[in-house]
Amino acid sequence: MASLLSTATNANLNEVPVQENRRERKTLRTRREIVRAAVELVMEDGYERATIARIAERADLATRTVTTRFPSKEAIFFEGFEVVMLPLQRHLKGTDGDVVDRLQAWIDEMSALEEVEDPEMRLLRSRAIARDPDLRALRVHHFNRAHDAIAAAVAADTGTAADSAGPQMFAAATVAMFGVIEQVAAECSADALPELEHGFRVLRGALAALT
Repeated sequence: MASLLSTATNANLNEVPVQENRRERKTLRTRREIVRAAVELVMEDGYERATIARIAERADLATRTVTTRFPSKEAIFFEGFEVVMLPLQRHLKGTDGDVVDRLQAWIDEMSALEEVEDPEMRLLRSRAIARDPDLRALRVHHFNRAHDAIAAAVAADTGTAADSAGPQMFAAATVAMFGVIEQVAAECSADALPELEHGFRVLRGALAALT
């Protein structure tokens, strides 16, 4: 896009933002239609029966349109996981402060990102995951890496083994807390910060007990 703009005429410079906005709006509408269709099918028949073909049919789209936007059915519900997971692992491997400080630094980094998930899609996904046992199991699977990284960081802070009871319980509590905060934020973003702060206070108490 930069190379095109650098050689565009003044008229083209005026047109490009409008064209881009139209494409972006159309893309967002299509993605919403896909997520909405997938959630409706999950609510009706469960995750397993919500196939890509049925999602495309419900959204009145070609199957290829769905797979172009989302490479897999799982991605419709857990898109962007790597975007948050990799920074989490990086912060937890750091040495600034204790494990709770590093978790808070990760949250601050994520909050500062310019691109925010579409609220409607976030809410739809959250409700489907809360409702469907298969999706809840997939969320646990996705968060296993976070669990392991948190347990390892706690073990380093407390001089214990990562697979011992203390780090494992702390990691499980942290992952559960983030799951709850995610649901709260999807329903009402204003309620998320107070609950998150409360959760961090609980984690600090747990870490103090372990040390």
